Amino acid sequence: MSRDGQQFSTLRRFSASIISVILLIWIGTAGYMAIEGMTPVEALYMTVITLSTVGFSEVHTLSETGRIFTLALIIGGTSLFFFTLSNVATFFLSGEWKNQWERQRNRRMLRQLDNHFIICGYGRLGSNVARELSDKATPFAVIDTDIDKVGAARDLSYIALKGNAADEQILREAGIERARGLIAAANTDAENVFIVLTARNLKPGLHIVARADCEESENKLLRAGAERVVLLYKSAGRKMANLLIEPGVEEYLDELGDAKNLDLTMVQLSVNSDSSLEGLSFRQADLSNRLRVSVIGYKLPGGEVHTSPRPSEVIQAGGTLIVIGTPADIDTMQKLATGSHPLPAASN
Repeated sequence: MSRDGQQFSTLRRFSASIISVILLIWIGTAGYMAIEGMTPVEALYMTVITLSTVGFSEVHTLSETGRIFTLALIIGGTSLFFFTLSNVATFFLSGEWKNQWERQRNRRMLRQLDNHFIICGYGRLGSNVARELSDKATPFAVIDTDIDKVGAARDLSYIALKGNAADEQILREAGIERARGLIAAANTDAENVFIVLTARNLKPGLHIVARADCEESENKLLRAGAERVVLLYKSAGRKMANLLIEPGVEEYLDELGDAKNLDLTMVQLSVNSDSSLEGLSFRQADLSNRLRVSVIGYKLPGGEVHTSPRPSEVIQAGGTLIVIGTPADIDTMQKLATGSHPLPAASN
């Protein structure tokens, strides 16, 4: 039996035990009221002392029918006591109480998520994406059909949800209406196509990145609504070739992308119309001197990308800067791009 099935079975037996105890108390109370004419309080008292076998005195002398009913209640209560004790012990020893608490906690955290990413599939790729987002303190939620993978994600304190990411209800539970982006990283290209289609239908403006094993699937995923498609084998092949041909360059790029090693961050920033950068040329802005950040790309408002912007090129509102720098300098750069921070004076 699967982990999910085992947990459900344990919880069901535990719930059945509690319901059986309540039902037996109700039957006992109703029986004493009907047979002995006791008040509700007297009948409840008799039922409890009978089931618990504590041995207190009877409310009044019982009739023959009342004694037979009491014997049946004792036999039923004793059997139920051992049944309940066994199920309660199983419930706590199996850790199901902890799993139940974790599920409730997980649901509360899902409701609180905002501007987050949704990782659909917690396999080798999805788990690495989750690790990277976690290292960057970026909020995210994981969806997977395998309860063991969901459990593994929760063991790392990730917010995880069991279900099919192509199901609209599951995506809504993961907060897709409030999400910033989605990563379709399921095991097959067909699954990813359905996930992308569903996500794009639920939130047309969502940023979606999908994985693909076959080049033939790339166009299908793009037509389904993915903005970017990562061809795993193609990307791996390019990286391995670069490691053979230009190992130093590839290692430098790896180091550059790893903020933990060089204390550097690479981000893209949209220039607001209130920013003091708007209308300045890159030479006038002199960002490398003023903020010690390096501009490695510039995307015009119309979508054209310049990988090496000319010094005379003017920064426009709605344009996007791709910059590298330390976290502190990037933080200042973000404020500058939004217009909440003035352009610092150039250092001598």
